[in-house]
Amino acid sequence: MSDGRLGVVMVHGIRSGPEVWDPLCRLIAQDEKLAFAEPLQFRYATGVRRLHPLRVFPTVDTVADSFKEYLATEAGEFTQLMLVTHSQGGLVAQRFLARALADGEGRRLARIRRLVMLACPNNGSELLLSLRRNVLGLGHPQERDLRPLNDQVNATLRTVLRDVVHATAVSDRTCPILVTAYAGESDRVVRAVSAQSVFPDSAALPGDHSTILKAKDAGHRTFTTLRRLLLTVPDAAPENAPEATRTPAELPGLQRTVTNTFSGGRAYGPVIQGDTVHVSFPSVPPFQSPPVGLDADRSGNDDTSENGHNDRET
Repeated sequence: MSDGRLGVVMVHGIRSGPEVWDPLCRLIAQDEKLAFAEPLQFRYATGVRRLHPLRVFPTVDTVADSFKEYLATEAGEFTQLMLVTHSQGGLVAQRFLARALADGEGRRLARIRRLVMLACPNNGSELLLSLRRNVLGLGHPQERDLRPLNDQVNATLRTVLRDVVHATAVSDRTCPILVTAYAGESDRVVRAVSAQSVFPDSAALPGDHSTILKAKDAGHRTFTTLRRLLLTVPDAAPENAPEATRTPAELPGLQRTVTNTFSGGRAYGPVIQGDTVHVSFPSVPPFQSPPVGLDADRSGNDDTSENGHNDRET
């Protein structure tokens, strides 16, 4: 049994393997504060060319289905999971989430508390596109998903943003999961605009497409970042673990104040992508609820905002 441990499932990229995670796994094992985290390395078939006439490389959809079974079996004993991906591995994880939601299995995803993507080509990779096709072959099923403006990748991204990143409740078709996307500062394979894409919680880490994973010591920023994210997985870290810094996207406490430009009405609620709004923050101590009466509707309307939520209850 997992005994309350957090399963950290790692997914490698194209022409790669689970061994790329070894440096980070060693550092996790050496950190006493991360004793609750257990790395699990998912492997799938990838490479340049298949020489065996009876074998092919799987598509991203097929790998996503294999990942589904891996989570159900090899990671089945864990009640809480965190997914960490590199490069194409991020596309695999997103495809898995999108396919599960399309099948009405959103409630089964609830144990996944966080997804961390390193150098994921969310909008494709343009570098040496023609050379990549020549090396991997025009018919390589995994190369297609690395091309810019891929329709299926874009559809998957929309689903993940709508039904995962901006989800507010667990249902058959939705499941809120913390998603963070990182770009490599020196990465020419997957540029920052593609790695960060439209994810609201995104940043950059030192290194190129490969060295972003090569953590040599506990001071390597990829490890220190991963450590912080592990320690802030909801309900995963033990009570005696050090308090790690949490970003505003991870904090459920303070609600944003959204002011309607036309009516002057004010309501509290999470800001999601959509039309332009003017955002201001109340003058209260950080990460605390606003004072009583601050959320009163100045226009004299009732307490229910346009999104259907009662503002006084928020």
